Amino acid sequence: MPANAPPSCLLFLHIPKTAGSSMRSILELNYRKNEWFLAREMWKGNPNFYALPEEKRNQLRLVMGHQGFGLHTAIGERSFEYFTLLRDPVDRIMSLYYHILRNREHPLYAEFQREKYTLADVLHKQLSPAYDNCQVRMLAGAMDVPYGGITEAHYIAAIKNLEHYIPLAGLQNRFDEFVLLLADRYQWKRPYYRRFKVGGNRIAKSALDAETTALIRAHNAWDERLLAYVTVRFEKQVAAQGPDFPARVKRYAKRNRLFEKFVNALPWVKKPHD
Repeated sequence: MPANAPPSCLLFLHIPKTAGSSMRSILELNYRKNEWFLAREMWKGNPNFYALPEEKRNQLRLVMGHQGFGLHTAIGERSFEYFTLLRDPVDRIMSLYYHILRNREHPLYAEFQREKYTLADVLHKQLSPAYDNCQVRMLAGAMDVPYGGITEAHYIAAIKNLEHYIPLAGLQNRFDEFVLLLADRYQWKRPYYRRFKVGGNRIAKSALDAETTALIRAHNAWDERLLAYVTVRFEKQVAAQGPDFPARVKRYAKRNRLFEKFVNALPWVKKPHD
């Protein structure tokens, strides 16, 4: 799906626990340090991004990080596109829960450890909007909506943003296909990545009890609907690449494994499971 020319600014809308570390490793290979910016603290409105001088924001070629839809309004009158990755809500919520349990720097870590929360506890207590239709919430730019407040109107807004501003939205479980679509569209010369395990060990999805699984789905019904929509769209985009695309994906995966093996062997490179 090649484009005539890449946009002046690309925004990676990184939904938590959707292979963002691997995607970032690709982006850092294809953009110089002075061309990109990592947006932080999305629940506070990404203050570090808006603190940049206007001139600097207007020169960025890439904004990545956890961000709700809308940061494009602060990059000047330039062409832009977003891209993002989605994930099955049950998988994503489980990954987020175990990530917080093991990440001492997370704001909720101390509370999780002190109270010994189960995943069901976290949902019942509505501790964070990251557990409540976060994918629709972010694509709609509805970051300030209270827990439980995501509605069909937000889902429709997310779809409209997808169709107008997000030409490529991928699926975490089909990462390599998505990377090739991105590389074609944005003319990336080095679309290679490392796999990062940042969530720690966790039980298998199949081992999660039925009650908790149902609770996750109830809290993320709009996300499940969005995932179904994006899956259909993504499959059409992949099919449009023609019958040779699966073989191309296999060749790419083989090259990426060699790249990953080489980089991980370098003594000064941080190991992917650190």
